[in-house]
Amino acid sequence: MGAAKLRIVHANDGTAIAVREVGPDDAPVKVVFSHGFCLNMNAWAPQQRHLVRDLGSDVKLVFYDHRGHGASAAANPATYTLPTLAGDLNSVVTETTSPHERSVLVGHSMGGMTILAFAARYPQTLQRVGGVGLISTVAAGLDTCGLGRALRTPAVPLLHLAASCAPTVAGHAWRVARRSVAPLIGIPVANCPAALANQRCARMITETSIVTITALLSAFRCHDETAGLAALAALPALVACGDADHITPICHSVRIAQALPHAEVLCVPGAGHMLELERPRLISDAIGRLVEAARGRQLAMVGS
Repeated sequence: MGAAKLRIVHANDGTAIAVREVGPDDAPVKVVFSHGFCLNMNAWAPQQRHLVRDLGSDVKLVFYDHRGHGASAAANPATYTLPTLAGDLNSVVTETTSPHERSVLVGHSMGGMTILAFAARYPQTLQRVGGVGLISTVAAGLDTCGLGRALRTPAVPLLHLAASCAPTVAGHAWRVARRSVAPLIGIPVANCPAALANQRCARMITETSIVTITALLSAFRCHDETAGLAALAALPALVACGDADHITPICHSVRIAQALPHAEVLCVPGAGHMLELERPRLISDAIGRLVEAARGRQLAMVGS
């Protein structure tokens, strides 16, 4: 498939979004991956490895970092909202795909929320999309069940205020603050085998700015992107969640699946929130099936 190509895509407000492309530009299907809260594009490393091996030159894989994450630039904290992230995704899709192509969008957690926000706001670009994967995510009501209920507490706006007023001090205190925030973002804080097994995940989370974290946690309190489900209803879809996910409990995925009649639904026993890292082969295989479903739909539309 050749070496990965790194590039910068500029968002609507000029923020530099880091993008990695793997595969030929003329591949019949492009797959765009949108990572979760406090992670970065490297969260999809197992899927990159598996899909390059399984699908070869039939796909081009596109990974990017959300603003304020990974190699992408930081931005005004006021822009850390789902509508703005949707605009960033729109910029990535329009810059890395062509209008006549059909792409597949895959999102984990906040990445799935971003896809839903994109679907509701960018109908013209959505015409390029032939399938969606929504992994361990939520359309609305993140604060109604599971550990998301902590979003209702005064701690979130207070952390946001502290990080906005004194980012240097707040950043220095992140090692302490992460013990309060960690349960919301799926990182074990105890020195136990589970924490050691999630070393890669832990590193990505702790490298994320406290300003980014608190701004997005505040945005999640009023998150409602159910309008995006109607826009995606005609597409092949993957909806996956672990039955031990306490961040976005499986009830959220059930609601999403009920709105997407062409979805393959995976309930993974014993798996938590970081499904693409906990069950990488299972998720890679499911994405492969989604790519085939999207390709079949495209061929059917061409032949009709």
